[in-house]
Amino acid sequence: MSQVIAKLLEDHRRMAVLLEVFERETNLSTEDNNLNFLLIDTMLDYILNFPQKCHHPIENSILKSLVRRDPEKGEIATIIVNEHEKLTNLIIQLADKIARVKLEDPLFREDLVNTVREYRELLLQHMQKEETIFFPAAEEALFQADWDIIETRMRDKGDPVFGREADRQYRALHKVIIEWGGK
Repeated sequence: MSQVIAKLLEDHRRMAVLLEVFERETNLSTEDNNLNFLLIDTMLDYILNFPQKCHHPIENSILKSLVRRDPEKGEIATIIVNEHEKLTNLIIQLADKIARVKLEDPLFREDLVNTVREYRELLLQHMQKEETIFFPAAEEALFQADWDIIETRMRDKGDPVFGREADRQYRALHKVIIEWGGK
């Protein structure tokens, strides 16, 4: 397994744990408990930004190489990109619902819980699709030179997308969120 795929799998594992905490925290809203909005906002920020800044750009590089090396296997690229878009739109809706719950709109508490559950289920299905279809297809089709280029981009400190510093910051934030969330 390439280091690139190993990193993406680790990202998936971390996101799955974060989603459990996120769902648990928002479920408190249906029990008329006060929500820890600082924790929820921090998790929302992570869920909104980490994939866009650190995770999806790596997957997009792999997808481009896969399409170039094996167009038939590259058909998964359209599915993956569309799902990334759908997930982004859903998290934006989620941010709006959190804002409404903050304004004490009781109608949105249950809606918030349902949207978090929908987002979690969609993201878990998406990650499984990547792990069972996309990543194996990439490992089979890409040449070592392709992986070397992608790994070089990941290690490049000067690159604001693939840079190690951004990934380090999000790893630290993830740790804080999980500890804070009592997981």
